Amino acid sequence: MSEVVARPFFSIRTLRDFRRPRLSLHPLLFSLIAALWLSVSVNLPFLQQLQQKIPGQVSLQLSVLALLFLLNWLLLLLFSFKVSQKPVLLLLCLLGAVSHYFISRFGIVIDRDMLQNAVETDVAEASAMLTSGLLWSVTLLMALPLLACRWISTPYPKLWRYAGQWLLLTVAVISAMMSLAAVQRAEFATFFRNFKQVKQYALPLSPLAASISWSKAFAAEQFPTAFLMQGQDATQPFAVRTEKPRLVVLVLGETARAAQFSLNGYPRNTNPQLARLPVTSFTNVSSCGTATAHSVPCMFSNMGRENYQEKTAKNSSNVLDILQYAAIDVSWLDNNSGCKGVCARVPTQLLFQQQNQPLCQDGQCHDEVLLEALELELAKPATGDRLIVLHQLGSHGPEYFKRSNASQKKFLPECRDKQLQNCAQPEVVNAYDNSIVATDALLAAVIQRLALQQDVVPAMLYLSDHGESLGENGVYLHGMPYWMAPATQTQVPMIWWMSEQFASAQQLSGSCLAQQTATPLSHDNLFHSLLGLFKVQTRVYQSELDLLQPCTKG
Repeated sequence: MSEVVARPFFSIRTLRDFRRPRLSLHPLLFSLIAALWLSVSVNLPFLQQLQQKIPGQVSLQLSVLALLFLLNWLLLLLFSFKVSQKPVLLLLCLLGAVSHYFISRFGIVIDRDMLQNAVETDVAEASAMLTSGLLWSVTLLMALPLLACRWISTPYPKLWRYAGQWLLLTVAVISAMMSLAAVQRAEFATFFRNFKQVKQYALPLSPLAASISWSKAFAAEQFPTAFLMQGQDATQPFAVRTEKPRLVVLVLGETARAAQFSLNGYPRNTNPQLARLPVTSFTNVSSCGTATAHSVPCMFSNMGRENYQEKTAKNSSNVLDILQYAAIDVSWLDNNSGCKGVCARVPTQLLFQQQNQPLCQDGQCHDEVLLEALELELAKPATGDRLIVLHQLGSHGPEYFKRSNASQKKFLPECRDKQLQNCAQPEVVNAYDNSIVATDALLAAVIQRLALQQDVVPAMLYLSDHGESLGENGVYLHGMPYWMAPATQTQVPMIWWMSEQFASAQQLSGSCLAQQTATPLSHDNLFHSLLGLFKVQTRVYQSELDLLQPCTKG
């Protein structure tokens, strides 16, 4: 009897067997199967959008899905060559898997602005988005493509024969797309005109197009045109100067939505300290964008939301530069991820980079560091008019619970999971509302410190960069394209405080401002309002966009 030799469970031979191709397919047939996988595996949100927008219209739904499949197939065909087919497939699968996670879990679509926001954020903020849920979801969606690329071989025919086959199939796919578009022309035209946002859910095409758009913009930034000097004629006539220097503190908020401020009618008392102070809260203010990387450069430029061009804005004088041209002292204190180029020519302190600061942990600091830095700035002798910008971390998500300290947690229980969809929505709202309570405390503390100043006439303006979604209709966080973003992402709080001395020196009526709180305003007003606060005269100033001008005498 022959002896049976036990084979080890794992060995080099086992590994070789695992790596050995199990199936052989023609490259063009492999591209067909890959296109089917891409169109099915990551496009459930796209299908859900179709069902929501055109319920019951099965024929149109199938036609749109067929168009998506043909586009994915054509994309893969363009790279169906020996050195590129499988790497490109895996890259597209990864792009689709990551996008699918953020769409399905947070309602976030990956467009150019979102990609820019991700690239320009810091490590601490980015790490908040890296979760076990993301890793698990991507792993599940990538497992089959990885195994397919390992186990399926794609032997290529002779070059001339394969070139003919490739060209014939590519023409056939393009012809099929054109035929489908011709047959469904009227239905497609109506559908894509009425529901433009649906294309943002088509994976991996939408994030791929966004990546190409962002890459082109980034490449263009590396070869900037000449810097555009604006407002060089800016002056502050001696006649408009006050007996004591003006001091304006601009608090640039982060991710605060107007609907969550009790000063604006929110039933929860999220502004307990500001409610006791003589502040004016403007209740109808819209942002320039839905993400910091877009909103911040836009709000300090004079382009306005409708005409904003990022490349031009970042390569031109902004309102901080123009104030400096008029000999106004400007400084920027940052507790966020930077100023997105706005403070490039302004004295700046990046407070979140402080070492051994008890208010800082894991690369992020509590906003109380802004108060410490402000006190040091206020201790400097007042030699002229001055603007100090405090850039908050504010209510930056998804870890809202980290934005408030124990004494500020008025609403419990709060979500302490950065995968917000794992929490009940009331817990997400509790954590977010606590962050607004923390902002309320910060603003009240800034006002209290300003009110004690004897050598200046002080004022404070607070304005957030964009709002936030807290799970309404399954949407979380921010960054949606502006034209499809809910009001919670575009309506922001704006709060004004001034000392009696400032009101008198500026001849500014507080009672008049109180009557203007519901006036439609936007980030477009900031540029001109800052110039107006310091009585700076320049051709780029537009008094009709100065939010305080209607209540200023003379």
